[in-house]
This record gives sequence, C-alpha cells and structure tokens, in this order.
Amino acid sequence: MWNPPPLPYFCDSSLVPASLPSTADIENATSVLKDGSSRVLRVGDHFVVKYGPQIRRRIQEGLNTIFVNQNLTTPSPLVYALYEEKGNAYLVMQYVAGQSLEQLWPGLQDRERRLILRKLRTVLDDMRSLTPPSPLFYGSVDRGPLPYFLFWTPKPQEMINGPFDTEEQLYLGLVEQLRQIYSDNNQHMSRVEWLRKHLPVSLKGHPPTFTHGDIQKKNILVDKIGKGQDDFRNEDDFSLTIVDWEDAGWYPSYFEYFISYTSFLWDDDWPQLLEICLDAFPLQIAMLSPIYHGIFL
Repeated sequence: MWNPPPLPYFCDSSLVPASLPSTADIENATSVLKDGSSRVLRVGDHFVVKYGPQIRRRIQEGLNTIFVNQNLTTPSPLVYALYEEKGNAYLVMQYVAGQSLEQLWPGLQDRERRLILRKLRTVLDDMRSLTPPSPLFYGSVDRGPLPYFLFWTPKPQEMINGPFDTEEQLYLGLVEQLRQIYSDNNQHMSRVEWLRKHLPVSLKGHPPTFTHGDIQKKNILVDKIGKGQDDFRNEDDFSLTIVDWEDAGWYPSYFEYFISYTSFLWDDDWPQLLEICLDAFPLQIAMLSPIYHGIFL
C-alpha cells in the first residue's frame, strides 16, 4: 500500500541535475509554455514548473506523478519538488525533451502513427496492469476522491466525490451529482430516475483500473533517438513520455477510453487510430454520455 509523502516534498538530492529554482526564480521565468489558471514554465535547462492558486489540483497532480514515478515503469517526468507558498501550489518537474504527438501528427505518415501507438499500447497495458489497493477500490492514489471533474463538488460530498467501495456506488454518485444539478436548475427528474434505475445494472463488471485520465495527443511527448533518417522506422527510433497526470486514479476499466472519447474533435484519424493503444467501449460511452453532458453542459 502506497503512502503519499508529506508536504513540502523534495526528492532525493542525488536525482536533481542542478540547484532547484527558488520561488522567485520560478515567478520571474520568461519561458512560458502555457498560461492559464495555472502557469507552466520552463525554468533553466532542467526544470518545468506548474504553479497557481488551484492548490488542490496541483497537489493532486504532483502526488499522482510521484506515485507513477515510484510504482510504475511508465515514462513520466520526475517530480523534484511539490510545495505550497503564498496561496499558490508549486510543482517542479523534470524537463523532458521532445515534441507533443499533437505537434507531430500532421506530418507523420500512417505507418509512423501506427508505430507510435503500438509502442504507446505497451506503455498503457503496463500501467493498466497495476493492482489496485483493494479489489473494489475506486479513488485517487492517496485513497481520496476521484480527481476527474465529473466527481467534483464545490464542498466535499463523499457520496459524489468518492472514494467508492463498489462500481455501483460510483454510478449512484454520478447520478446524485446530476440530480443536484437538475434540482438547482428546476429541471424534471425523469432522466435522473431512469439513470438511477438502469446505469448501475447496465455498467457493471468493470474492475478498478489505473487510469491516466487524459490520453490526448497533447499529453504524449515523442523524442527522436539518435541521428540519421527523419522518419520513424521502428520502436527503437524514439522514446515516449506521458505528461499531465492530474486526473489519474482508479476508475472503471473503460474510463480511459471514455475520457479520451470526450476530447475527440473528429477532424482527423485520431479517433480511429486510438483503438491501437486503447480498446474501445462504445456501449459504455452511450450509457454514460447523458451523465457527462448533463454535468458538463
């Protein structure tokens, strides 16, 4: 059983390639990779830092990534530091070379796309084989609520947030989330009652499976190994790294595909080729979609 490290967290100094940046170094950095509610910065040659006021989200992402570092061979950035200061959470990670699959995709040949996704299949199969803390545990790596937004509430509600002891509890939690939204908006409860009756029966038999929670092209880094030909000819020509672990946890076995499905733009062949690395679950998506759209929209 994994025990999350106490905060503030600093990894073994022997793993850090240079002096860790100070908070001032981070806030004065000018190489902005992403700017939003949380900023993502490259700091010096060795570090990527996420920081911002979304303290719960950043801390959870840090713990998730530390968990992956310590329990899996899944390629992911090392976490060097995780701490809170002056109303912000700071997640200091290893800078990983490479381009996102999103950047590369338009210029890749079909065989190269398939080659990359076959290698990703091996990575994801290994990740998904991890044994859960208990046979029916659905929750976060630190045995708390599921971090995916469908389970979020402004104030803690364990029935909705989790963790859950059964798959049925998880679905009833989602139905309760929808019921509260419908109640707040004075909507009729007919759909809620239909889902309460049919969802747990229709979506059963999906064991807790360790899930990244956002397998999109933008979260897969591809780095070419060595010099020579410009294309990818075999799996030894490149390395893969998976980033953005903030929604990771133990979900029903189809959830990885379901979450990826919700991000499809349907403007290229990604939805079809994704099935090389993730099995499709169309019936499960059909049943869960009313919940997703009712909560998200």
